[in-house]
Amino acid sequence: MSPPAKGDRRRASIAAVFALSGVVIGAYFSRLAQLQSEIGLTEAELGVALVGMSTGVFLGSLGVSTALEREGTRRILLATLPVFAAAPLAAATLANGAVSLFAVLAVFGLAFAGCNIAMNVEADRVEAVQGRRLLNYCHAIWAVGFLAATLSGTGAVAAGIPPAWHFAVIFVLAVAAVFVIVFPLQAAEPRPHRGDGPRRRIARPTAGVFLIMGFAISGMWLEGTTRNWSVIYLRDVYEPAEWVATTTLPAIVVFQVVGRLLADRLIERFGPVLFARALTLVTFAGLLLVVTGGSIVAALAGFALIGFGISTVHPQALSAAARLGDRPSSENVAALQTLQTMLGVVSPPLIGAIATAYGIGLSFAMLLPLPLLALYFARYLARG
Repeated sequence: MSPPAKGDRRRASIAAVFALSGVVIGAYFSRLAQLQSEIGLTEAELGVALVGMSTGVFLGSLGVSTALEREGTRRILLATLPVFAAAPLAAATLANGAVSLFAVLAVFGLAFAGCNIAMNVEADRVEAVQGRRLLNYCHAIWAVGFLAATLSGTGAVAAGIPPAWHFAVIFVLAVAAVFVIVFPLQAAEPRPHRGDGPRRRIARPTAGVFLIMGFAISGMWLEGTTRNWSVIYLRDVYEPAEWVATTTLPAIVVFQVVGRLLADRLIERFGPVLFARALTLVTFAGLLLVVTGGSIVAALAGFALIGFGISTVHPQALSAAARLGDRPSSENVAALQTLQTMLGVVSPPLIGAIATAYGIGLSFAMLLPLPLLALYFARYLARG
């Protein structure tokens, strides 16, 4: 059997990095509700602590494009992935209150920012070199890794395995994967661009990035909210067994995988704008079902629809930003990540405060208007 072509090896390598990132994030979110209980945090305190991750991502996103253009995607991944994988273990073993959890999650977010932007920029560069779509597929593989981790998290909760032991295994596997996958990675050439002005140390959002964010705000907010709060929502509203509540994450991610695997073919057939609007309507239907369904089955079905509906928001927005062509793609991707992170700073404490004061059901109900924004701003995905 002949060895795989260089292009195929590049696609496989960067997809594997996405899978590794998904495993780490999935393991953390699958045990978040249990960490909350073990540390003894209220929903409001947890919401404030979760801002730590957003703060780290925000700070990392501001300057990572300069480092990425100077050092390359491979070196950034080598520097950030081990720290990223170690952070959940630190959260389980070192955090004993909202302040310490905030600090650990800030480091988690800082490492995640570098890893996330580097792997998305590398996937976009491979896509540009080969002339074949890749970002949606990579995000599908990310979701597969996330799904595997959430399922293992559900099993670990059911088996009574402490979060620290679970995260220790994930850390060892992640470090081993870095040596196998990232060290031999052959980075692709940067995408050409028209920008010839002075380079900025901080990746500032442009008008084009803001317009793309207008589409992405609904899906990105819902993705963060469902990851952080869907398990807690099911637990608090319906009071099922603890392991049953954790099944919301697999339900969301299974349908994210399906949506992303179908996306490239459907986008090529119907175009990015029509496809994005169709999935936005699915998102709205799922959110409405979560809020009004009245049963565990309805809530799980609603979360599944949300997962399908938001499945391509992030990769489509990243692709559109990277293709703007007004400056290096890393700057536009980092600028989009900065805006997303600013949203992440607002979302957790807002959801937590409303959940504490009025119940978590209202926290989800207030998100119903967001898909209407996506329907309008989807027109600006035409480049993606």
